[in-house]
Order: sequence, then structure tokens, then C-alpha cells
Amino acid sequence: MYRLLLALIVGFLCASPVFAADAGEVSVPLQGEQPRGAEAREQALRQGLETIIRRVTGRDQVADLPGVAGVLEDPSRWLMRYAYEGGTPPRLRAVFDDRALVRHLSDQGAPVWSGERPPVLVWLVSEGAGRGRMVAAGDPLAEKLTSAAARRGVALTLPEWDQRDRDTLAVADIRGRFDGPLLQASRRYDTDWVATAVLYDSGQDGATTLNWRLLQDGDAVANSRDRADDSGAALDRLVDVIADRIAERYSVGSGTDNGVGDAGDCGPARPAPTTEALVDRSGWITVRGVRSLSDWQQLRQALADLGPMRSVALRVASDDRVQFEVDFAGGRSQLIRSVTGVEGLSECDDPAAESPTFCFR
Repeated sequence: MYRLLLALIVGFLCASPVFAADAGEVSVPLQGEQPRGAEAREQALRQGLETIIRRVTGRDQVADLPGVAGVLEDPSRWLMRYAYEGGTPPRLRAVFDDRALVRHLSDQGAPVWSGERPPVLVWLVSEGAGRGRMVAAGDPLAEKLTSAAARRGVALTLPEWDQRDRDTLAVADIRGRFDGPLLQASRRYDTDWVATAVLYDSGQDGATTLNWRLLQDGDAVANSRDRADDSGAALDRLVDVIADRIAERYSVGSGTDNGVGDAGDCGPARPAPTTEALVDRSGWITVRGVRSLSDWQQLRQALADLGPMRSVALRVASDDRVQFEVDFAGGRSQLIRSVTGVEGLSECDDPAAESPTFCFR
């Protein structure tokens, strides 16, 4: 029985990892006098590939990242399929191999997302001409927000703003930055990241003002009062800040630790220098508490889906303890940070352990 279980485990660990179905999918407008011609198609494919690179790196400016220039020289190398869509202008829907792209960029030393993006709950208030209203799904402002989030690969959640929310939180609490009711209302959405924003009507100069904050685990990590040409540009700015901050925490770059220096609430973060060696094919991790086949399946899939994880292979299995041989494009602390982001895993308190050790559930 044990040998059969072990054989099944090896099979699961050696299988190819699966990414989210839409992670590499993009829709791009076709331009020019011949929108269905080869030139317009190549331009759209390059534009679409740039969007995918922004998603998998978490960065908005990607041109100077290691390996990106070479990738953009031949978009068809990463293309899985494409199709034309109607409309004015017509659009090109393309699906790129984001898994291969992540592996290639991490090999080149570019930062890549270390796993599934954590959801960010956004409490957005539009002041309008009245007392202000909460923006929920279906609102035109919500559509602008989700469109910007799709461009940067950020997972945003909007509140239901039903009676349960209203019983706990008021629009005035968002304006007044009263964190007690805010955090209480946010618990039902089960996320560590919460953003609040108040969008003010355009003034006489036509500008729009957005007063926003970003909180992680209840603590403010960024805030600002920004002016933009319109509401779309203001919400783009908010999503850019959210994506940048989360990328600092969850992305991995070969040869760097992606630590964040203190740059104040709104200034650019500075990567902390590091000299730690990369985890390579001679590295391994230990996981305790794996007791069933379903546990093995869940764990194998979650580890394989971490962006910088090139491969996961069984090394040792005994009782409820297992060791995985890993090929991870990052340092030891990056590996620990990425793996502890997997649901059900936490770092074990074992100073004597030779390898990074985690407890399952």
C-alpha cells in the first residue's frame, strides 16, 4: 500500500504544473488601414505580450527588465493561439504561454510573481454631487477599476455593499479613515490587503482628485492624494501603486532578495542588497504533516504553480514527513516567503533543520 501511494505521489510531482487559464490571455485592438493585415497583427501581438509581461512581473515599466527585449523581438515564439474579434475597431484575442514566459524571464534574472496574486479589497467612494456613494460591482467606475487591474495582473475584490456591510461600515468611515469599522467590515472578504479611496468630482480645471490608502494586515503601507486628468487616470494610478507594493512583497528576482527599504509612505521602495546564494537543483525543502493522498495532490499543485518554481521532485518520504528537491529561481528567504504563501503551509520553528522546513495545516 505504501509503495502504491509513493508511486502515485511521484506521478503527481512529475506532472506539468497548471497556471490559471486566463493568465496568458489578452485582447488587443487592431489598428491601421488594414486591421486584419500582417503588420497590424504583429503590432497587436507585441502589445499583448507586453501586457502579459506586466502581469507576470508585477511591474508597469518592463522594457529595461532582463530578458524582456529578446522576448518582444519574437512574440510568435510565446504564442499559443489567436483569433479575430468583431467590433470597432476589431480586436485580436491571443493566448500566450505564460508558464514558459515566467521560466524564461526568471532564468534571465527578471522579477516574476512568486505565486497566486493575493486579492485586494477596494472600498471606493465616489463623492459625486451628493453625499457620496460606495462603488460596487456593475458600477461604471468599477469597470474602469477592474480594467486597470487586468492590465497589471492584480486581483481586486469590490464589496457587496449589502445590508451586512452597511450595518458595519458607513461612507463617512472611509472619508474619516476610521479603521475599526473598516477592518471589521473587511473580515468577511478574507484578505490581508485592503485599499480605501475617495474620488472627488473634477474641479474647475477639469482635474480629478483621488485620496487613497493601502493597508496590509491592518497597517497602512502607502497613502497619497493624487490629481489626474479624469477618473480613469486616477484609478489607473491607484492600481499601479497596489501592483507595485504587492510585487515588492510577492515577486522574486534571480540574484536579489527583493527586500524593501524604508522610503516613506509614498516614495519608491528601494530593494535591499543581498549576497545570499540562489536555491538551485541541489536545494530542497521539508514538509511535515502530509498524511493523505489528497494532501499530496494539493501540496504538489500549489508548489508547482509558484512562478519561480521551475521543478519539484520527491526526494525522501517517511511517516508524515517529505522532502522535495526544488529548482527555484531565487534565494533562500525568497523561497521561504513564497512557500509560506501557499495555503495550508507555515514555516516550522526548527532552528536545527538543515533545509527550510514547513508544517502542513
